[in-house]
Amino acid sequence: MLSHAARLELIRSVFSAIPVYYMSNILFTKKFIAKLTARNFWWTGIRQNNSNKSLCLRAWKDICNSKQEGGLGIRNLQAINEGLLLAAAWRLAEDPSSHLHLVLKSKYFHDASIWTAISTTPKSAFWSSILKMLPKLKDHSFYQLTQGNISLWSTPWCSLWASVHDNLIIQPSGYIYPSLVKDLWIPGQKIWNNDLINSLFQQPLASVIVQTDIIHQDCPDISCWDLTPNGTCSSKSTYKLCLQDIHANPRNTPSQVFLQMKNLLKLIWKQKLMIPRVQTFAWRLLWKALPTGLRVGRFSVHISQYCCRCGQQEDEVHMFFLCDFARAAWFSHPWFIRTDALVQIYTNIHSIILALLNMNHPHASVVNILNFMWCLWKARNDYLFNRKKATPHQVNIAATSLSNDFCDLLNSSSHHQPQNSSCILTHTNQLPLQGQTLKSDLLITGPKVYTDASFKCKKIPGLLQGTAATGVGIYISLPHDQKEVSVQIQASTSITSTPLQAEAFALLLAAKVAKCLNISQPTFLTDCLSLASFTASRKITETATPWTIRKVLADFFCYSSDLQPRVFHISREINGIAHNVAHQVLTSNVEPDICCFASAHRDMACPVVSLL
Repeated sequence: MLSHAARLELIRSVFSAIPVYYMSNILFTKKFIAKLTARNFWWTGIRQNNSNKSLCLRAWKDICNSKQEGGLGIRNLQAINEGLLLAAAWRLAEDPSSHLHLVLKSKYFHDASIWTAISTTPKSAFWSSILKMLPKLKDHSFYQLTQGNISLWSTPWCSLWASVHDNLIIQPSGYIYPSLVKDLWIPGQKIWNNDLINSLFQQPLASVIVQTDIIHQDCPDISCWDLTPNGTCSSKSTYKLCLQDIHANPRNTPSQVFLQMKNLLKLIWKQKLMIPRVQTFAWRLLWKALPTGLRVGRFSVHISQYCCRCGQQEDEVHMFFLCDFARAAWFSHPWFIRTDALVQIYTNIHSIILALLNMNHPHASVVNILNFMWCLWKARNDYLFNRKKATPHQVNIAATSLSNDFCDLLNSSSHHQPQNSSCILTHTNQLPLQGQTLKSDLLITGPKVYTDASFKCKKIPGLLQGTAATGVGIYISLPHDQKEVSVQIQASTSITSTPLQAEAFALLLAAKVAKCLNISQPTFLTDCLSLASFTASRKITETATPWTIRKVLADFFCYSSDLQPRVFHISREINGIAHNVAHQVLTSNVEPDICCFASAHRDMACPVVSLL
């Protein structure tokens, strides 16, 4: 018979994968998904009598929760089904020229776009499933404007696009309404035509339109999914979204796990030296899902609620710590622990395990403790069902051999792995490719521009409580043969929403300053490796580029196009001046001043300050 750990792996790797093809095309009913769910199999395995009844001691919604949240990581079939169909709907909307999109459009929404398609009858099972996923698709999809060659009336190009028709100001007869988003721009420029917009749309839609970002790039308009950093819809993100919607229903919400138990479970799952069946046993133990006599006896009069050894009521605490057999096992070598005294202080399983871990016992590691408890559990079952008697000393021997055998197995498998004996030599004196890490800034000749940003939520004068504020620090080091020696700038802003966006804003501000000061061939240095690599590619349409910084990067490329810049990543230690300048903005109790320390600007108006 398979253990719970083996059944768990079988469910995750096989049972959840078998219906994936069908779930990608048809939205299953809840009744059919319930038949596919392997709940009974995990609890009882395959039985000869084919009974549909099984003793399920934990709700399936708790088991299907992620391991980080206290579950077993089994994927929810309903969320998989909805997530796969949502990803299919995204692919249809992203590629209007695909054959499937053209066929569906000609049959079901020939006078509209997929964003505004409505239900018609009769319809195929696939299209019916896509229609049910469209509300989720609309809530999390949008276009980033680059050329404006998308429909003004039926495409998610601004946050209030769905109410465009409701806020339209009717024009005199004969007026030709714009059809594309770029028709709202000033001809020949990527700037909103405020007069035209205010004459066509009511407030607040008109204000939302003029505040919509326009990216100054020549690539096609970019479709974005706001739940992933790079803006591309993935099955993982759609699964998480659908699972959150399922859990939003109180009937489907998993049980709350307090922090201590959650941290203990995370510690257990991280143990590479613990065999999977012991990890699964530990989960059942902490979740009170072990079939102890007291727990199982409530469901049947034929099951005794009392301990098979001492005749007292059997719960987890009694079985593992208060039974005479368990006490003798804990008091023998190598533990020498009086568990009866321990239970007087700590009353539940997780607190007792934490106490054992914190008592500085030389043998009390999480692996040894749970291996020993699993052997106690196995000895109890052997005595109850097979009448096999074991001594406390034999339990300790079994636990020790369990740990040693698994360690030997891991060591033997590691010996068979190919060893890479080649040695890669790195030349620290050689300049790396742009976007990569620079070991020392002394390798750079010419102007060097250091940038950094501090990002956190705090009360900043002029900002609401809890608003995310950004402190920007820029340090410019110029060659000694020029007039200026160094420039330090600090500023604050609240327009950023992520640390990466704050770093990108600091880089953009540095490019503006460099252009204002006419710095030729500058080298921009940042301690954000991902930003350096994104900037070095010089393409905002790269699949790895986060959608939140595409406009900032496009503006950076625009400002620095004539400067012939280079961008490298440096360590925080090398970037210390810019880091300290940025950090001072958010640690001060008053609104920070814009500081510029440049010898050439002491007696005249500073172009940097006027720029900021």
